[in-house]
Amino acid sequence: MKNKRDIRVRKRSNGLYELRYTHEGKQHSIYGQSIGECRMKYGTLKNPNKTNSTHAMTFLAWYEKWLRLYKVDNLKEQSLNNLKGIFNNHILPLIGNKALGRISSQDLQVIFNNMRSIPRQATIAYIQLNSCFEQAYRLNILSHNPCLAVVIKKDKGSKGRALTKEEEQQLIDYVKRTNNPMQVYIYLYLALGVRRSELLSIDGINDVDRQNNIVHVRGSKTESSDRYIQTLPSVVALIPQTHKPFLWTADKVNRKFKEICDTLGFEGITLHSLRHTFATRCIESGVSDIVVQKWLGHASITMTLDRYTHISEEFKQQEIDKLTYDFIP
Repeated sequence: MKNKRDIRVRKRSNGLYELRYTHEGKQHSIYGQSIGECRMKYGTLKNPNKTNSTHAMTFLAWYEKWLRLYKVDNLKEQSLNNLKGIFNNHILPLIGNKALGRISSQDLQVIFNNMRSIPRQATIAYIQLNSCFEQAYRLNILSHNPCLAVVIKKDKGSKGRALTKEEEQQLIDYVKRTNNPMQVYIYLYLALGVRRSELLSIDGINDVDRQNNIVHVRGSKTESSDRYIQTLPSVVALIPQTHKPFLWTADKVNRKFKEICDTLGFEGITLHSLRHTFATRCIESGVSDIVVQKWLGHASITMTLDRYTHISEEFKQQEIDKLTYDFIP
């Protein structure tokens, strides 16, 4: 048979998938409802006894090995902790002690059916679990990747919402008037547009160029999220000149901000709304879309414009007032 990298799969007009391979000079076809099913049938045909060697290895044993070899050195601490949390809470309790070679697509489907109410976490779980099984498949530990036949509810992402200008002013007035301990945090989230964890991880000495008013944000989500933000001297001055200027945990910051929102009667507002607010104010102020994209640490301008800008009604009216139509009497 051909090496698995040389096989070809195509979708037929009747909706079935066809995997084609050559064996002893003759061409053969395997049919299935999905690419994953075709690959599973091909793997079983090519190595009918392969799964016997993996029956003794539990999924937990392979997961820990995969984590150590392929993830620990390639993920930042927070991303690694998020990955571990998802596996510990949703995956390992159901298949951790099951033999790696005996885990089916149906076993995995149960996991993702249980996660339908948390589609974002389900998406992350699927990406990582697929990577885990795919690596086992590429190393010939498994004959197929059971994740390929799993169907999950896609996370389309929430656009969230930005504060209106009135709400923003209310928030600023409140924390200033009450000398709220969240005051500096809120000012910086509004002025830098950083994610919750990004602000908390800033080094007040090594990450802040006080002469040129530049803040280095060590983002962890994507390559583009590690970035430098040009800002104002007044904003830089808010960051204490110590290695760990922000000692609060992410949970505490969330909790304190929620208390403020409850007091002010804000609905549908979270700490992440301050990032949306920053992006929106930038666009309304005429800052270049590309610059806003770089400041937010997005890989594409589409993400910036589609999810993180919520133009105010006041601004829309100002813009429409600039238009004149001479052809209309």
